[in-house]
Amino acid sequence: MSERPITKSAAAETPKPSTGSQESAPKKPVPVPPSPGVSRWLPLAALVLALIAVVLAALAYFLPAHNSASVPQQGGDAKANLCAAYATTHKSVVINTHMQSRNINDEVADLSVATNARLALIGGGAYLRERLAANNAAPGDLKDAANSFANTIEQLGINYLVQAGPDVQNPVRKDLDNQITQLNKLCGQ
Repeated sequence: MSERPITKSAAAETPKPSTGSQESAPKKPVPVPPSPGVSRWLPLAALVLALIAVVLAALAYFLPAHNSASVPQQGGDAKANLCAAYATTHKSVVINTHMQSRNINDEVADLSVATNARLALIGGGAYLRERLAANNAAPGDLKDAANSFANTIEQLGINYLVQAGPDVQNPVRKDLDNQITQLNKLCGQ
């Protein structure tokens, strides 16, 4: 360690040679050119745009969009729409669950037929449930029957996927037959 005091700086110890011109002329600040008019308006324009964005965001948040689903529906239209959705779903299920492979010895063909049946059951249930939600003015008994039918065909499809046996599937099929009879009666088919 050196014996220099800690408070003194290294710059104070080393003298710098001075020139005559530096000592005689006082230092002047460098003049700043005047800023153009556009740069003065830029922060103000950004502030105005931000304010407009906040106002539009608040309006979008507090004023809901107009949906066609929020328009009240006539009961007859809802019943007809729901019955048409049931008829389409029922037809899809019947066609695809009774389909048979043209080539009995082809395992791939058998699997594709089974896949179509499962798709008709699970997809048909989801389709009917979506139509049910869109036609909420339908009569209550029709809505309940359509919802039960949708649940039952989806359950059948899931049971097929897990290869449930006849002891599981037969009671579900019996429920399905009763639901089809009830829906046919409610829809006048």
